[in-house]
Amino acid sequence: MLYDQFKPVVDLLLNNWTALQLAVEHGMGAPGGEKTAQLMSVYIARYCVENIVDVLDLAEVLEDLMDEEFDTVCHDNSPKEIASHLLMFLSLLKEGRNDELQARIEAMPKCQKWLSQPIHDSVPPQCHGNPDDDTTSSSGEEDDPNSEQMNDATPSTSNNYEPQPMEEDIEPGWTIVKTRRKK
Repeated sequence: MLYDQFKPVVDLLLNNWTALQLAVEHGMGAPGGEKTAQLMSVYIARYCVENIVDVLDLAEVLEDLMDEEFDTVCHDNSPKEIASHLLMFLSLLKEGRNDELQARIEAMPKCQKWLSQPIHDSVPPQCHGNPDDDTTSSSGEEDDPNSEQMNDATPSTSNNYEPQPMEEDIEPGWTIVKTRRKK
């Protein structure tokens, strides 16, 4: 029962976690990053409900999952912040303070809910990105009425359209997520 109430909250917090979104969108770790993130959400919800955890333990679990599953290390203290929010929401659920819980959830920034989708319907992370990418990368091909026929007729040209990590050839390396707070 508690898991069923807490899982949507976990999904919402992980949906808003920039480090996780970047790791999935940029294809960090193994293929199928979105499915991995969805399974991570299930694991985190069960871990919190079935164990007695504190912020530091949960932050360590989040850091380990990001490192092991997405080859991503967060230097911005966000795992601790996510852990703090998760445990605060879980505490509100356990105490039956549903009105306060709902008010805090509604105060959170709105985002695309990609973790709440069923796992079997998810799309590989390489398909995510800027929807304008398809139109801006073409250099006048749309003006040529024969361009669609050429793409369909010649399989050698379709090899150029295989999914690749975003801008890996231009700027290889790590994406660094830093804190916005000044110390």
